[in-house]
Amino acid sequence: MAAVALSFEAIDDLIYSARVGDLPSLQADIENLSRQHNCSAASIIESAIDSEDESEGGTRACLLHWPAANGNAEILRYLLSSIQKTSQHSPLINHPNHSGNTPLHWAALNTHLECVKALVEAGADIDGKNGAGHDAAFLAERSEWSAATEDEKEGEGDGEEATPAAASSQPDRPMSKAMQVVEYLLTYEKGTNSDQGADTPGSGNADADEMEGVIENGTS
Repeated sequence: MAAVALSFEAIDDLIYSARVGDLPSLQADIENLSRQHNCSAASIIESAIDSEDESEGGTRACLLHWPAANGNAEILRYLLSSIQKTSQHSPLINHPNHSGNTPLHWAALNTHLECVKALVEAGADIDGKNGAGHDAAFLAERSEWSAATEDEKEGEGDGEEATPAAASSQPDRPMSKAMQVVEYLLTYEKGTNSDQGADTPGSGNADADEMEGVIENGTS
């Protein structure tokens, strides 16, 4: 599908609506741009990439990244259904940002299970690696480890090491959001979507997801 030459302002407006969760404005802007450029909504969505240089704050993220990061499943499903009307295997689903993180990486990092499910069911590559060589399940598990470490610091402490397994195995503690994401990704029948995406090429940046996690968690 040929890319549409959208203005910086148009892309910025689309990203803003997707990021803050303004579905009516997002739908209206996409419909208006579709009429202006005489193309499908999918073409507009696939062309709305934050292409600003990384040194100037650009992310290379697509519209799917923002609702995935912020847990807005309604907007995410709207975008996915729109692009799937013209292509069941749109490369946008596995689109990497500057650090190699796909929308699935962002959703898993921020432990948004419904967004993770929507992306996987749409064909997101579960095994895809980001620039640091990490898949989505790893990022979700690391979020659990970080939460367990914080709990240990805030509590009295009993001398035990804070690990995801220890945190989720406490008898009266429900499974955390992070471990729900991990369990879903690890138990998903991969055969149903194993051919729908390729691993994201790694950039060799070992700090890619560590640094970006701060940015992405701040989008909510």
